[in-house]
Amino acid sequence: MMATSAIPGQTSGLEPSAPAVEATVEVTAQDGADAVARAPSRRRSLLQTLVEDPARFGFDAAVAILMRATGQADPGEAVRFHAAAGLGFVASDVMAVHKVEGRFRATMGLIGLTGPSGVLPRPYTDTVDSQERQRAPALAEFLNVLAQRPIAQFVQAGIKYQPHRAATAAALADRSSAATPGLRDILLALTGYGTPHLASRLAVGAEPLMFYAGLFSAWPRSADPLAAIVSDWLGRTVEIEQFAGAWLPLDRDEVSLLPSGDGLGQFCRLGVDAAIGNRAWDVQARIILHVGPLDLPGFQSMLPDRDLLRRVTSLVRAYLGFETDFAVNPILAAASVPALEIKTAAPPRLGWNSWLPTTGLRQHNASEALFEAGLIERLGEES
Repeated sequence: MMATSAIPGQTSGLEPSAPAVEATVEVTAQDGADAVARAPSRRRSLLQTLVEDPARFGFDAAVAILMRATGQADPGEAVRFHAAAGLGFVASDVMAVHKVEGRFRATMGLIGLTGPSGVLPRPYTDTVDSQERQRAPALAEFLNVLAQRPIAQFVQAGIKYQPHRAATAAALADRSSAATPGLRDILLALTGYGTPHLASRLAVGAEPLMFYAGLFSAWPRSADPLAAIVSDWLGRTVEIEQFAGAWLPLDRDEVSLLPSGDGLGQFCRLGVDAAIGNRAWDVQARIILHVGPLDLPGFQSMLPDRDLLRRVTSLVRAYLGFETDFAVNPILAAASVPALEIKTAAPPRLGWNSWLPTTGLRQHNASEALFEAGLIERLGEES
């Protein structure tokens, strides 16, 4: 609903528009049983395909195409529904679509007052058929007028409980809005950020969360979806190193203390609970995101004091939570490693963007830069 937002380089998929009906369907002709050669393809719009071959479309799909084609959010205004004639079996929801006096008219086999799926007793259908054979369509037209509003409400009921269709109808009603508040709430609820004003606190904003709502909603969280999210959002290759480990500081009431006159000590039994030092190594406490290889401008945009890395960190933090720490390792391509020069435009900073010169061409990518999430977040708060 990877649900589907204002992300640089991405489209949200939440704002349908009328030109969407011009998506093409390719029709090819096979020449001979061996299909050695194919005739040139002829492209048709979805609307044209619906008019020429309505049996290929379901009821909901046909109405959605007609709503987009007319730009009407109300299905009752987009199309006039007509019941199928007779009592014979119908093999499709939509039997015919054509334009009459500037308005689309659809003959439906799925629903109606009369016809094969009619809710009125059969004598009504017999009477309608008899009068139409006498070229007196008044009764059929009158019953279709009565059925127009209930069928339109049936369509609206289906839209209400399908978020993607609700977004389409909302965009047709108000083209200045990419998503209805209801759809936004649903997508954010799937990500775990449905609480008001919670997503707005993230540096990355709410739009990426809504776009990747499908991946955010999957539990348990794992490395592959996270790599897919960050790689797609950045447009770069991203690999995740799991179990990278981290040193966790120990509080004073958790460190080993020998007995003294002030107390009996704590955690001081050899081979049981004694440990030296004030921090402990936890192999599950951290992962590392390797991004790249990058060119020099791309690498510089991934430095801790740049907005892009802060937003990446915010996106990863939103996915991981605070239970797992992480670090970002931007990798600079070997051919893009700059010479070590002291200059004011882009001064070298130890551990960030400076490398000792080497004789000859560099053989390996520069992968030494490693930026902890905590450092990036602190720099973001200070700026």
